[in-house]
Order: sequence, then structure tokens, then C-alpha cells
Amino acid sequence: MFIDLKTIKKVHFIGIKGVAMSGLAVICKQKGLEVKGSDVPKKFITDKVLEGAGIEFFSDFAASNLDWQPDLVVVGTSWGVDHVEVVAAKNKEIKIITDSELRGTLSLEKKTIAVTGVHGKTTTSALLTHIFKSAGLKPSFLVGTGSVPDLGSNAAWDEGDYFIVEADEYARSHEDKTPKFLDLESYISIVTSLEWEHVDIYENVEALEKVFSQLLEQTAEMSVVCADWPSIKKIILGKKNVVTYGFYQDNLWQAHNVEQKDELISFVVSKEGIDLDQFSLKLLGDHNVLNALACIIVSLKVGIEMEEIRKALVTFSGTERRSQMSEKNGVIFIDDYGHHPSEVKAILKAIRSKYQNKKIICLFQPHMASRTKALLDDFADSFSGIDQVFITDIFTSAREGVGEVTAQDLVEVVRQKNSQVAYVGNLQQALEKIKPLLDATSVLVTMGAGDVYLVRDQLVQEL
Repeated sequence: MFIDLKTIKKVHFIGIKGVAMSGLAVICKQKGLEVKGSDVPKKFITDKVLEGAGIEFFSDFAASNLDWQPDLVVVGTSWGVDHVEVVAAKNKEIKIITDSELRGTLSLEKKTIAVTGVHGKTTTSALLTHIFKSAGLKPSFLVGTGSVPDLGSNAAWDEGDYFIVEADEYARSHEDKTPKFLDLESYISIVTSLEWEHVDIYENVEALEKVFSQLLEQTAEMSVVCADWPSIKKIILGKKNVVTYGFYQDNLWQAHNVEQKDELISFVVSKEGIDLDQFSLKLLGDHNVLNALACIIVSLKVGIEMEEIRKALVTFSGTERRSQMSEKNGVIFIDDYGHHPSEVKAILKAIRSKYQNKKIICLFQPHMASRTKALLDDFADSFSGIDQVFITDIFTSAREGVGEVTAQDLVEVVRQKNSQVAYVGNLQQALEKIKPLLDATSVLVTMGAGDVYLVRDQLVQEL
């Protein structure tokens, strides 16, 4: 259900601390609406986004949170029709939509660039926005993280023609399994990657291929896809207005001659076998070279000059919780949201390549029992080359309880390829185990889509 926001004055967000929900709240406030929301008392990385925007939120859920009489309620994905505030909104006959439907409503107002894929969405959408802003295009944007230093926030509604949005393949709600990105009116779509993910929604990779194929079909102008992925090769067959990119030579656009030097990674871009230019990034890893290539293609499409793109790329400093680096007393900390086996493998490979002479310790927090169980065997290769791996209890989200698999099961799988792995229990136990091991030769990687970053935060304070 899409709505006319011009008829709305006050919006209440249920689950306002979510990375997308907080950004949508910021956008609504910038559009002149009065905004409030509610969420659990626990601190999230988005708390500072909401506080910085001056958005009031209730630190718990209750029917009384709606006493301020909003005329629209937006419900986050984690909460269903039986939620206390959803029930209260129905009783008060307040309009109710999902966060996905609000994104869809916003996408009707601009030329929307949907950044999709099971990996790389956040970095790609943030980097593309940075390029557009640097070129003076004043884009609106919605990025799925707590903050993007170069952008000043995770979301904004500006006066330019474009809306760059991190587009999620997850289900619209508990009751409606429609993929969120199909609610968008996409002018351009980027597909960074495609393999089996969100195993609680999609029974196999074929189910994901089907919905991504639908996205390409409904994209108006152009789809930019990384055809290095076998599943993407499948879904583009017979499709029009598809542009391919990747490392492989059969792509229309190709990145090659990748070289990591000190703080920069450089690469050459070619189109149809002809070298166009060389670019550099501050980010780590081959996967970010491909993310940058997608941004280069789209930026050229909308008329940004090559030299402007090059300048913007090298000044981009990344996003929160995506290989976010810091240092304290000689210890290097890298925090990353990676939680899928292939993400973990790619990120740790990049870190190992950069810090060849350092002792790398990885604290991994598995995210959701269903994902851990379905992809258990795939984790065996994810931690190769890491000096010490510690695995915490599985993080369970609001949409899933305890499952049949345990963190100890994951430890046994990882031990097949890396004997230096151990189970450490909860985050406090992990902190106590790791702290004595850290010195000026150490790189600590905290990794996972839950709250494992809290260990880094605490260690930085205590060292």
C-alpha cells in the first residue's frame, strides 16, 4: 500500500532503531513531518543517528506510545500484526504501512537507483552517494548502517533528481513475503552478488534467482549486474538493458590489474576490452573493487565526468561496521558486519593480505540459527589463514528464536580447516578471553551482524 505523504503530518515508527527505519525516520523529518518512534531499550548503532536528528523515541513498546496521535504508523520487519503498538494503531484506526512500502512511496518521487545483492549493498550505496554528492547532484539516499562519515548520516532527502537506496531482498513483513526491493520504482538497479541467503525466507538459491529476475524486469532504464556470480549469469538471459561487470573477461566492463599498496587499492577499468582509466580506493579487498566498478558505471551513465569519479573514489572512507578500522595502543581493530560464509572469507582474505606480518584474531558472532544451520558446512573455508578464531553464542534476532544448531557445531566445522578455533560463550566471556592476547602485533577482527562490535568498544576503553 502506497500513500500520499502530503496528506500526512505525524509518523510513528515501530522498531525505529533498525538501520533502514532510522534512515526513513530522518527522511520523513527532513520532508517536514513530525516524527517519533519506539524500540527496545538496548543500545543500537543508530541511537546517535536519531539523537542527532532530534527524533524522540520511546525505549520500550506500549500502546500508550501512540497517545501523541500520529496519522501514520510504519512497522519494521521484525514486528508482526500481534505487536502491542500495531494492535493499538488498528484500534485507533491509524493508517499502517511497512518500512518497505514507505521506501516504495519515496521511490515514486525521484529517479530511484536501487542497490541490491546479497553482499555489498551498504558500501556500494554509500560510495555511489558519495560520488553523486561530490559531483554536486544533491542526491537523496538511504543506506543500511548506523552512519557514513563522508555523508554525515545514513539518510537524507535532498533537492536532486536521484534517490539512491540500499534495496533489501528480505520479506516485506512477517505476514507478507514479498521482497522489499519489488516495492521500489527502480530507474536503475545494481545487483552486486547473488547466492543463497536469508534461508528463513528462501528455501534455495533458485527462489532468490526468481525474485532478482523480477527486479530486473521491472527496472525502467538499466540494470548493472556483476556477472561473475553464476546465479546472475542465469537471471540475465533474455533480459534487455542489462550491463555486466566483474573480473572475468566476458563482462562488458572489467576490473583488472588490482594492486594493494599501503592504504590504497588500485585497479584498471576496461570496457569491451579497451582500458579506460585507473582508479584507487581506501577500502580493503577485491570485493570492494567490484563495488566501486558498479558505482563507476552508474556515475558515467548519469553524466558524471571520469576525473570527478576518480577524485571521489579515493576520498571515500567507508561506512560504519564495514571493515571499520581503528587503533589503540598499537592494537588494530577492524569491525565488520559480515555474517555469510562467503562474506567472511572475502573480508578475512583481504585483511590477511594487508597485515601479512601481524597476528590476526577473529571474534565471530554467528547471526541467526537458521542461517548457521543451512550454511554450516560452507563456513569451513571461511577462516583460513587466521591465527586465532573465537566463536560466540549465536545471535538471535527478534524474528527468530533458538534453533537446532549451536555455536559449538560451528566450531567443529571450522576446525576442519583451522585448528586454532575455540568457543567462547557470550560477549563478556569473549572479552575476558581475548584481552590478554592483545599487543602491538595484534589485529582484532570483530565480525557478525549482531552486537559483537560491543566487544571492540569495550576493549578500546580498557586498553
